Amino acid sequence: MVQYDSLSPERSEIRVLALLPGKSRDPIKCALHTVSLDDVPDFEALSYVWGDATEKKSITVDGEEFSATTNLEAALRAFRQPSKRRMLWVDAICINQDDVQEKNIQVPQMGRLYSTAKTVLVWLGPSSPNIEHFISWAQTYVVKSYTTTSAYWLKLDAKAAFSDSAKREKDWAILRALEGYFDTLALPYWNRMWTFQEYRLPQDEPLCYCGNITFRATTLLGRSQDAIHEVGFGILAQFMESLNTGRRFSEANKEGREWQEVAVKIQDTVRRLQSKSNIARDNIIVSPQKAREDWRNKESPLQFLLGVTAERKCFDMRDKVFALYGMVPAAQEVYAPDYTKPVKDVMLETTAYMVNYERGPIMWSSFGLRDDRLSDTSYPSWVPELTRAEINAPNMHRGLTQDGRLTESLRQWEDAPPARVTADLSTVHLWARSLGRCKVAFQFSSKGTDVLDQIRGLLKTDPLSLPEGSIGRTIRKPETLIPRMARACVRHAVRQSHFSTEELLKTFDIIFEYMKSGKRPEGSKGSCWIMIEEDAVENLVGKTLFVTEGGCFGIGVGGIKDGDIVTMPPQVRLPLVLTKELNTSRDSIEYFRMDLNEFLIH
Repeated sequence: MVQYDSLSPERSEIRVLALLPGKSRDPIKCALHTVSLDDVPDFEALSYVWGDATEKKSITVDGEEFSATTNLEAALRAFRQPSKRRMLWVDAICINQDDVQEKNIQVPQMGRLYSTAKTVLVWLGPSSPNIEHFISWAQTYVVKSYTTTSAYWLKLDAKAAFSDSAKREKDWAILRALEGYFDTLALPYWNRMWTFQEYRLPQDEPLCYCGNITFRATTLLGRSQDAIHEVGFGILAQFMESLNTGRRFSEANKEGREWQEVAVKIQDTVRRLQSKSNIARDNIIVSPQKAREDWRNKESPLQFLLGVTAERKCFDMRDKVFALYGMVPAAQEVYAPDYTKPVKDVMLETTAYMVNYERGPIMWSSFGLRDDRLSDTSYPSWVPELTRAEINAPNMHRGLTQDGRLTESLRQWEDAPPARVTADLSTVHLWARSLGRCKVAFQFSSKGTDVLDQIRGLLKTDPLSLPEGSIGRTIRKPETLIPRMARACVRHAVRQSHFSTEELLKTFDIIFEYMKSGKRPEGSKGSCWIMIEEDAVENLVGKTLFVTEGGCFGIGVGGIKDGDIVTMPPQVRLPLVLTKELNTSRDSIEYFRMDLNEFLIH
């Protein structure tokens, strides 16, 4: 077992790893050295992902066996030099991972460490033939930095100018490059928490290493994105047209046997590219062009970074915050990283920091509230869910006007006192306009088919025909209620802004007629129908339709109940609903719990 000497916090001491020289197949041998950041030591910082913690390989550190993850061992092997040692900082080895107090001292130094390292080495992991194919294509046609592999593409160009079969060969090669592009974006490095700041903190853009390939991601991936999409999907469109029209490629023989093989190959390629495109899109939330976007000019940097990294993964949920401290040093000065604290305490302190030191209220426009916000009375209801990406960063900001934009006068008012969290972190003082108390009309079903029936009831009922005293008769402007209700039913759908209210009403009528007769209209479903069926209806499942005492109606998450108060705090882009706490009135002050913050109101 490696023996770690203690480090001096006063001298900002760290350990660096001397990677000893060796041949490619030699075992990995290293030695630890203690240095002070105050002395500006000469070292390179490694940025990588640990990988599967159950897959280990043995290396030697200070003469002792050390179990490194397979990905780390591969990185050390790739960076080892044959005749001289290399001084590296590697978190898994240079920090005693079994010493929580040491981690608490070392983590605050990450920002300084990655900012002052001579070089940051980004290890993306082993390469693959597809990735190598894409990098070669991008270097040849986009970056125009010709390498030995460029000869393959230049030779293809020359042949394709005189031969249809060579042109087809090049088309297949480009589709393979497109697949390699998606494979590059799907690498685990791009969706881990710690690598986010490690890639952005260095003054110069780090060089990425993928197997034996090196490139700068912002330059190569960013500049290649539009080009590889245009040419790759253009070829796919041509191939699909050939399939649809039955036209044969020139290499097909008269019997069509080869054409059938080509058709199967095209279909397999399309499916594979669709799948890899989806995986890449889910994996890399920040596009390559914005990989090193400056965050320091943001008005609320921690809120901004938490939103940008909402999809990123980490082993320890506290690192959703601590892994950003190097980019927001002011936050760690207020609440230092402490791995002895429960995750809930870290999230409470983070929320308090954003309220007290940043544009606090706008936070509730970007982060969903916790499922246990009302049931867990030991924890403030106003602390958002910062660890579950699926309920963070709502797809769109929903407002109080028919087109979805929030009326400026409702969220920006003069002399509004700033929100603040009390010193004991128990209560948030939040000034807001009251939009009235709620009356629940009904809750949408948990089944999509039943939701469509409920929508039909809403849109096919004349509001003026409703009996006096009913909830529906209290809604203002009944003459425009049906088109407003149609728009409200799709407002939670991402693609709803693509369609006019008239198109929505017409499409709903077509769907209702189909539901009644069972006869599908001629032609394929339109994009509006697909949006309603696959997006809007799903988003309405379980939600609540309510009416305020002021005559507005809204659709919000389930849980809203009669008597809850709709409020509009300044700066927040969507209303908040408050539910009164029982038996909490003291000193003539009423206390509320925050109920929900993702809904619209008309």
